[in-house]
Amino acid sequence: MSRKMKAKRKQIRQKDHPIKKRAKVSRTSKQLHILSPPTNTANNDVACYPPPFPREEKHPLPEDEFLKFEGPYKQSFRRAVETAYEGFVTDQYSDGENTLFDHESIQQALLKLDDLGIFRTDVTQPFGLGTKCAKTYVARCLIGDEGTTYKYLGLRMFAHPWKSSNQKSSDSNLDVALQEIFKLNERLTGRTEFHLRELEKKRIKRLKAQSGMKAINGRAMFDITLINRMVDTPELKMEPTKHKDRCSVSWHADSSLEHYSTIAVYQTFVPNEENKQSVAEEAQTNKGRMLQCEHEMAKKWSIALRVAHNSEGPGASRRGTDIDTAVVVDTPAISVSLPSRSAYYLLDDFNHHHQHAVLVNSKGNQNSAGVRYASTHRLLREGHNVNFMIERCKTTCSHFHRKGAKLWKSEQLLLYDIECDWIRQFYVQGQGHKHNLWRYWSTPICELLRYWGQLESRTKQVIDLLSNAAIARCEKGEKSAGEEIVSRADRKKRDKRKKALNAILELMKRGSDVDTGTDVLKSIYEPISEQLELRATMRSQWHERENDRVFHSMSDCYKPIPLPFYFDGDVPNSKTDEAGISPLVGAPDSLMRLASILRKYGNAFVSGDASDLPDIDNQIFNQRKENIPNQNVENSSVNAYSKNDHRKIEEELQSMKEEKKPSDVSERVALESNISLVQCNVNPSKYITGSKHCWPSFSLSDHQKDMNWKGWKSLSVGLEMQEPWAGLLLRGKKKIETRAYDLPKFLFGRKIDILQTKHGKDGISSLPNVMAIDEVVDKVERIGWCIFDRVIIYRYKAKFEADEPKHLVKSDSAYGWKHDTKVVYGWVVAKCGTYKKGENIDGDTLLVRRMRSLFEINNVKNKVK
Repeated sequence: MSRKMKAKRKQIRQKDHPIKKRAKVSRTSKQLHILSPPTNTANNDVACYPPPFPREEKHPLPEDEFLKFEGPYKQSFRRAVETAYEGFVTDQYSDGENTLFDHESIQQALLKLDDLGIFRTDVTQPFGLGTKCAKTYVARCLIGDEGTTYKYLGLRMFAHPWKSSNQKSSDSNLDVALQEIFKLNERLTGRTEFHLRELEKKRIKRLKAQSGMKAINGRAMFDITLINRMVDTPELKMEPTKHKDRCSVSWHADSSLEHYSTIAVYQTFVPNEENKQSVAEEAQTNKGRMLQCEHEMAKKWSIALRVAHNSEGPGASRRGTDIDTAVVVDTPAISVSLPSRSAYYLLDDFNHHHQHAVLVNSKGNQNSAGVRYASTHRLLREGHNVNFMIERCKTTCSHFHRKGAKLWKSEQLLLYDIECDWIRQFYVQGQGHKHNLWRYWSTPICELLRYWGQLESRTKQVIDLLSNAAIARCEKGEKSAGEEIVSRADRKKRDKRKKALNAILELMKRGSDVDTGTDVLKSIYEPISEQLELRATMRSQWHERENDRVFHSMSDCYKPIPLPFYFDGDVPNSKTDEAGISPLVGAPDSLMRLASILRKYGNAFVSGDASDLPDIDNQIFNQRKENIPNQNVENSSVNAYSKNDHRKIEEELQSMKEEKKPSDVSERVALESNISLVQCNVNPSKYITGSKHCWPSFSLSDHQKDMNWKGWKSLSVGLEMQEPWAGLLLRGKKKIETRAYDLPKFLFGRKIDILQTKHGKDGISSLPNVMAIDEVVDKVERIGWCIFDRVIIYRYKAKFEADEPKHLVKSDSAYGWKHDTKVVYGWVVAKCGTYKKGENIDGDTLLVRRMRSLFEINNVKNKVK
């Protein structure tokens, strides 16, 4: 019998008599006896849920309180734990029994971590990028296996390793504390194994009539602990269902965990700073006094639990985005107050179908609640260790010699993940965070930065390949037989373009990636363009997050620190491994323009028509077709163009301006950018031809610097503004200057000169990219200065129009909010002043456009950057 026939018969047998699959369990962990579930039962989903609370038994329940083990509700509480809350167990501390945990050593380790500043307040973004940030009420730290991270509410925490193999320096006090937490982790692992076996026995007994059900799916293993430091403060919000206690940690189910993994929590209490000294003095004479004090504090705190199906786990996608809709209202929520030095466990799938919260009720005396330390031990899903990400990078970069649409897209997705979910997550948490963790994390972070730079360079290579292929396709279509190649450089460029075209044509022949020219556009050009746009949007949203107002009230050690990214030819001042170097532009708006240009190349590839190429390539192509010697556009000399050429170009630009009337902010920006590209591509220095000065030549990139350009730090900067807006700003009537782009962070708090131009077309610059003041004195005037201290990001029309008295932009203005406007930036004026007449820019000054309407003001005696 053939192997194929045997496999087919086996498949038929499995269909009739399904073979039960074993749960995936690591070979390194101790396995427990598994009972397999039925795979084809209609009630399989229901059977996975915890048993319902037996309301038919008529147990008394409190009306407006949590069900607790007290008074007439003790039996009701027992039945709830036996049924709906099966899997919740405790190791409670009792006097004279100190065998489970080394409490004193654990407590000393936690206090040492606190003294060393390891506990930090987190700034989370619960609803994702582009939404409001929130500061946590709880201070936290993460400890675990080397390279481990934990992501919750949009924030990735980086762990202190309890055992590290790569420490650049040593802190014995910290190392001892971390090792003590590791010992606690091992002890909790052992207790988890015991409790899982007990739960297995209980479930087997309960499910004996349904012997096909799994008793236990999870394993006893932890790779991290998230330690919470909690205090009672007036800022805590009231618990939303019973309104009796305040939430230190609101209702949730723990995320990012391996399915069916147990959560083990050890808690202990210490007096806060106000009571610490008095309690310590009393404890010297009465050793039991400290323990008694801890138990008194513990009574103020409780763990609340409620049933909520599919809050996490394999079925979490079924509940939708609103976690509250999963709550089972027919089952009473319970509350447990445990003594200090106790532990509790959420076994197996308990976290899948339950939510928990941490509540406090100090009854007006907040100091009496003390400080609660809770070490929550968990097992993460694959992908949260930096070594996993580094291996992905190694594998991806090892395939750079290959070409293909799917391969290129996977590279772009990895590049997005590295930047958004790892590098930016590390630096957004501030200098204090970096100081605490750099000795452990310097090597992996620098390695990620290096791979990020390689992937950025790879992106440029792909873009160059696609653009060259499109140009070659158009050249082939024109069939310019009598064309003469005038230089070796031109021949090299032609050969490079032909090679790129052959590479794309080879992909078309494969059939697996693309088949036709239209497929090339959809499968190659469009996906890369979309990824560039996604990265641009991500960077814009991260800029908003890094400048969120929540940081204004926090100390400097919490404020985001600059990213070590270097774009568009910039390099670090000194040799360092902490640098990500990219040949691409970095600003979001520049990436958006790059994506738009790449789409034009894609359209040109499909049509084979040179008129579909981006402007600069279209111009060069037409020069070749007419047998005009091809000039290097960016590096050509000033004398290469005559005054008649300049006049024609100016007339063409003016006609472009008159034909296109901008309807909204984004459209005006696109128009302004296109005009700037034409100006730059023709000859960046053409505006100073015939000047008495000899200025240097500028390239396109000189006028399109991004937000993180290091040159902003040292430049004297001017802002182009039309009248009457400039005057209104300097008279204090216009308090917010609205723009379609953000203000570079290095310009906050610095004097920016106001360069007033005459009223012209809304949204269109009336100034060239490079100019000497003595040649355009009738076009621009330096009338004053201002300082911007922050930026308001308008995402909604109502908010934008509500601030009309501040920015003075009327709803019917060309600068107003239109139906397709997505975002407007409001630069808030902190200070401003005017210059006296005659205190203008002298004739020995050069103005160079650096980004949009921001110009460098440079004296002729200084070196232009």
